[in-house]
Amino acid sequence: MFSSSNHDKGITRRDYLFLLILALIVPLTVAALQHVPGYMDAAYYYADGTQLASGHGFQEPFIWNYLDHPQGLPHPANAYWYPMASLVATAGMLLTGTINFISARIGFVLMAALAPLVTMSLAFRISRRRSLALLSGILAIFSGYYLSFIATTDNYSLYLLVGAFYFLILDHLSLPKAALLGFLAGVLNLARGDGLLWLPLTLLVVTVITYRQSSSDPIRNRILLSLGCGLLSLAGYLLVMGAWILRSLTVFGTMLPPGSGYTLWMTNYNQLYSFTPEIYTFQSWLAQGWQGIFKVRGEALLQNMSTAFFAQGLIFLFPLVVIAIYHYRHMIRVQVAVLGWVLLLFTESLLFPFASVKGGFFHAGTVFQPLWFALAPLGLEILVVRLSKNKYPQPRTAAIFQVSLAVVVIIFSAMLVKIRVIDTGWNEGEYLYQNVDKFLVNHGAASAEIVMTRNPPAYFIMTGREAVVVPFGDVQTLIDTARKYNVGYVILERKGAGGDLANLYVHPDQYPPLEYLGMLDETIIFHVNPAR
Repeated sequence: MFSSSNHDKGITRRDYLFLLILALIVPLTVAALQHVPGYMDAAYYYADGTQLASGHGFQEPFIWNYLDHPQGLPHPANAYWYPMASLVATAGMLLTGTINFISARIGFVLMAALAPLVTMSLAFRISRRRSLALLSGILAIFSGYYLSFIATTDNYSLYLLVGAFYFLILDHLSLPKAALLGFLAGVLNLARGDGLLWLPLTLLVVTVITYRQSSSDPIRNRILLSLGCGLLSLAGYLLVMGAWILRSLTVFGTMLPPGSGYTLWMTNYNQLYSFTPEIYTFQSWLAQGWQGIFKVRGEALLQNMSTAFFAQGLIFLFPLVVIAIYHYRHMIRVQVAVLGWVLLLFTESLLFPFASVKGGFFHAGTVFQPLWFALAPLGLEILVVRLSKNKYPQPRTAAIFQVSLAVVVIIFSAMLVKIRVIDTGWNEGEYLYQNVDKFLVNHGAASAEIVMTRNPPAYFIMTGREAVVVPFGDVQTLIDTARKYNVGYVILERKGAGGDLANLYVHPDQYPPLEYLGMLDETIIFHVNPAR
């Protein structure tokens, strides 16, 4: 497509400085609009970070699911979610010596600022075009649907940065690069459970690429070099994950999070909060019938493909990325990305259909975004060339299209931030919980009394009070759970009062074990009477 004479000499220091300043301003602006984590995942990582920073170790003063049959509070941390985001939050708080949400976000803002710089380098490595690389960096800064999440205490900015590095070094492999790829795969796994996919993918890629690179060597040497690189990748992975695997074996007796196997057999998302997850088995899963099984997974696959078009592809970038993928289909980076993305799509959709459509696929797909941002400007240029029927587009024409694409992405991203952060107030009950806790104190609640609520990590970070999650099931299940964990008060929000708990919300005075205390902002508050 481009001759060597059409290539630029390189990206300048001024380019990096300009992009770095812009890449700091944008996430800092978003962070300024977000005074709380905003949703349970981010609240969870922040809460665990505060525990680590305050010297309490990997212990949680809350329970947000019952998959590992927790015995009480405090509860061993990370029985389901992985700790990387909490470690990043901890580092920020230790750096400032202050345990608060502002300090916890330092690392995430820095990663959000560095990811576009690495993305720009990745784009230039592919295209050798300065203007296209700068455009890729700008796309990575604004990032569409992801912009609302890059500054909070979650794995989005980390996945953007690690993904950019991963695809940047994925060309001609050496022994150090093989180890580094394994290390990055370990970081992805320490951040998210579905990051485990990057271990087999990396081992496959490293061994195959190394074998191909040494085509002129004797077969025996090629095999030995390929295996050596694979072992170095595994070593790099274990350098990150080894200690955590040992911790899981010591604390939970399993390499993987305990109880996570139950999620394979669940038939709706809310069963994740079941008080008795052991009832979900292969047999109970089969009982829904093959029609139901295929229907759920087919719907998840379609919805996740929709996520790929609207969120990951930002609608108008999607066709440009597809064009570039086809044009550069022989490039190893593109092949690995497509293979990894397809594996992620089918793994999430078929094995974890409910969690995937609730954000799992959107979240895990962040790692591919740097390459998509690097390819989109190339797809634009290819399209312009095809439409203009010239070998190279005129510089002015190319610049108009590039600037137009940047402007569209910036406006689109700003609109999404307005909708997701400003218009909704960016909170999921956090401020409500402060008011509820004042209500409890006014009604005689002691500081040590435990509450049951929809979002226990958020309740803890806003009030300092221990909390457990409202279980999936009927009112009797709620009462049994409350009594097992010595819950003093139940907080039933309208949003969490679906299914069998709807009647409790509508008729709060019909269940004697639960003493109705009042309603606050459409949230009903009960006192749990001692068992008689």
